[in-house]
Amino acid sequence: MAIHPNLQSMLKESLPEMLLVAKYCIEFQKDTSIWSAPGCYGYPAALVLLSIADSIGSYIEQGSIKNHFKILNNQNYYDLNLSNDEIGIIYDKYRNLLSHHTVMSTDVGLNIGALTSSVLQKENGKYWLNLIPFYNVSVKTVKSFLDNPKILENNQTI
Repeated sequence: MAIHPNLQSMLKESLPEMLLVAKYCIEFQKDTSIWSAPGCYGYPAALVLLSIADSIGSYIEQGSIKNHFKILNNQNYYDLNLSNDEIGIIYDKYRNLLSHHTVMSTDVGLNIGALTSSVLQKENGKYWLNLIPFYNVSVKTVKSFLDNPKILENNQTI
């Protein structure tokens, strides 16, 4: 953590820090003598990755907070080709509930996923947010965002 002269400088530290925290959460393996089930720290990983998308979307997409998640379809960033309903599911059933209540909707789930998995997948009528592919596309997105010097020209103060 450092003192920064501007938002660009701060984002060059904060976004990579958030990626590192998400990676740690995904790679961590819970001790089954403490936790009731094996796995990673999925809830915080998902929240951090969704916060990164929300943050980048706030600079790129105009309008309400819900519009920030249109970044998930932006060809220069996430390029996920989600339907409007799927973006709504990510916003309402994952991001909002995790951010404000530390839970998700019970009709969606988290999965570690694989390198070849889609970020959001529907299986047997239930949506699954796959953490590994979401992390990987987030790494590329953060790099694209930070490599664009014009992004913050009109957003010098918050």
